[in-house]
Amino acid sequence: MLSGEPAKMAFAHEGNKTTSFTNMKIDPQKIHDPLNPQFIMTDNLFQIQDKNFWNNIDERHKETGGVYKLIAFKDGQRMPVNRFLNRDEDGVLYIGKATSFVDRVTVLKKSIAPDYKGKGHDCGIRYKKYKEIAIMVPYDNLYIELVPSDSPKERERVLLEEYLEKYGELPPFNAF
Repeated sequence: MLSGEPAKMAFAHEGNKTTSFTNMKIDPQKIHDPLNPQFIMTDNLFQIQDKNFWNNIDERHKETGGVYKLIAFKDGQRMPVNRFLNRDEDGVLYIGKATSFVDRVTVLKKSIAPDYKGKGHDCGIRYKKYKEIAIMVPYDNLYIELVPSDSPKERERVLLEEYLEKYGELPPFNAF
């Protein structure tokens, strides 16, 4: 840093509350740099339109699996989703399981991509079927969050049950 330059601050986001920190250890899953409008990529959050999407997942997670979530973002932050009983501040649109993140999430990314015409992942088919959703949450505002687990099926079941209990319904693209 040059003399006279202000110190760089990190901002942690929890829902729609922002807290600034200097010289503190914070959760990298919630880091956003106000000098860069793009949300900083972390080990478990990937922007779906990123040209290095597959390589980043492969590099960080290899052949591991677990649960993945499709997340809506707007203006660099998670976009709240209104649900029956409550408002989902995390912006979860879908929760799925994968024995291999690279394989399963690749199918999801392709099926959601605007130029992809084939069939594929049910979530992608639903996303494209309802044009209003694609307008409200454009392709470049979609992120995938990975939750590694040794038992993806059980972890998915637990996360879906917790979501259902909290919001009174499943995530929008799980609910068909």
